[in-house]
Amino acid sequence: MSRWRIHAPASSANLGPGFDVLGIAVNLGITVELQLNSGGGFAIESHGPGSDTLPRDRTHLIARVAEEIAGDALDHAAMKIVSTIPMARGLGSSAAAHACGVAAGLVLRDNCAPDPAEVFQRLSVLEGHPDNAAACITGGFQAGGFGEKGWTRSPLFIESEPRLLALIPAIPLPTQQAREALPDRYSRSAIISNLGAMATLISGLARGDWDAVDTGTNDQIHQPFRLPLIPGLSAALAALRQADGVRGGWLSGAGPTLAGFLPDPQTGTEVASVAVDALEAAGTACQICILEVDRSGLQVENLA
Repeated sequence: MSRWRIHAPASSANLGPGFDVLGIAVNLGITVELQLNSGGGFAIESHGPGSDTLPRDRTHLIARVAEEIAGDALDHAAMKIVSTIPMARGLGSSAAAHACGVAAGLVLRDNCAPDPAEVFQRLSVLEGHPDNAAACITGGFQAGGFGEKGWTRSPLFIESEPRLLALIPAIPLPTQQAREALPDRYSRSAIISNLGAMATLISGLARGDWDAVDTGTNDQIHQPFRLPLIPGLSAALAALRQADGVRGGWLSGAGPTLAGFLPDPQTGTEVASVAVDALEAAGTACQICILEVDRSGLQVENLA
């Protein structure tokens, strides 16, 4: 018998203009305790937000991904899954689940800790884009891309350790629905605007220039089409970007979560009150939380 613990962090992707490119890992996550017993059968239990809606058999996403890699080895595995990531809220729950599934499958297949580079490649294929994948595997602030040798990830520097303020609406927004809201074509000016904003954002974070971060989180590629999907979200983002102590402001991933940086460690959730009011005035309840940047990324530990 052997036991493993696998942990994959949540992430906020895009950060405004970095559509399908930028991601930052945060301190929510999914933890899988994996026990291999040659004499036992497959078993799974799941805890956390939305877990009561998930299957309790090998059709569970994490088990399904693991089985695609490990095959019959899953027949002798017990999984205890604990998640702190709200599902379908734009905080990388899919990427974290896929990462745990890939890592579990490789552990079951090889009986050793997996190569993070292989997990990243497989995860990016499953996700279809590398932004959440890069942040989830490596931790911190990352840029993902695709080149001749496959998916790529590049660490990006943040001058300080800002926290993130997150407004998490109670209404889920499935990624597929958010993707379908996007147009098939964009104007040259929109693309140029986003490229300039992304460069400004990366430079601002590297230099601790928060005025540049404010400018650099502007987007014309995805947010204008996704914000109207949730009542009050457009007004809430505008209010969040004007809030004292909040720098930048973006739709996290596909949404509907809104996020911004809190450079001052003394800033609390009260700065989001006007943004919360905008959501509630439209009938959208939300949760507010402050998140830390996760610097560790995917963790796979052999317990026995």
